[in-house]
Amino acid sequence: MIKEADFKGERAFFLESDELRVVILPEIGGKIASIYSKDKEFELLFQSKEGFYRKAQLNSSFADYDASGFDDCFPTIDECTVEVSGKEVLYPDHGEIWSSKLKDEISEEKAILIMDSTILPYSYKKTAALKGRKVILDYEIQNNGEEEFPAIWAMHCLVNCEKDMIINFPAETKTVENVHESRFLGAPGTIYNYPVDRNLKGENFDFRRIRGKEEKNTEKYYVSHGIKEGSCSIYYPSKDVTFEINYDSKNLPYLGFWVTEGGFRGDYNCALEPASGYCDSITEAMARGRCRFIKPKEKFIFNIILTLF
Repeated sequence: MIKEADFKGERAFFLESDELRVVILPEIGGKIASIYSKDKEFELLFQSKEGFYRKAQLNSSFADYDASGFDDCFPTIDECTVEVSGKEVLYPDHGEIWSSKLKDEISEEKAILIMDSTILPYSYKKTAALKGRKVILDYEIQNNGEEEFPAIWAMHCLVNCEKDMIINFPAETKTVENVHESRFLGAPGTIYNYPVDRNLKGENFDFRRIRGKEEKNTEKYYVSHGIKEGSCSIYYPSKDVTFEINYDSKNLPYLGFWVTEGGFRGDYNCALEPASGYCDSITEAMARGRCRFIKPKEKFIFNIILTLF
């Protein structure tokens, strides 16, 4: 069932099954604001402290807004200036989608969200459906121009943290690269063995676990190699709930992980981030040869399935 209703003062689509309730905000970048397990009475997604949403504009700073729920990052994560068709184009912080008002429609129990870029010649389409415990997301990004352009799509899905939760990277994961200045992991570019390695303090650092909110810490790292198995998950022992992400690893071959252990605004959340590029910046991804270029008239198509069980 899909219905339209209010969520924290915003027009929203509510997708409901017997097991889950999912809330999507078409006018806040198509954000998935809530994924709620009815039987476990468990909210997966991190919620804004404010209880309402302030509408961002193009080129707004992502950190100045709610930083909650599941936003699509495209065509970048980090703000950067990129040359496209001989002209310099500013790619906004966390991309263009999150600050945009999307057109929407409901068709055959699916919510369809569409926008046309104002900075690049692409159209963006996301289709969301709910089947039992599965949220099914289909994406189609089309380059309508005559020149290719570089882009990163990343899944920015902030989930609630608990100290005993377990993060499960794809089984083939061997090493991770720190990409964020860290008092535990040191300078960006440092490579560590997965799942456990010695950190700067000589202590065992388990990449499957997080620390408490009192640490006032943040971390960001990537699986340092491409991924063929598009599956990762988070387990919450307190509720006996698993959040599983299955994604198109051919088109999203990289996987990042972000966590704030109270270090950003006091928030306590984390995100497994399947992505089409490596790392957060287009310029760095291009320098590493790990950036996707969307060719003229090409449709970049992929899907993601989120399961809460």
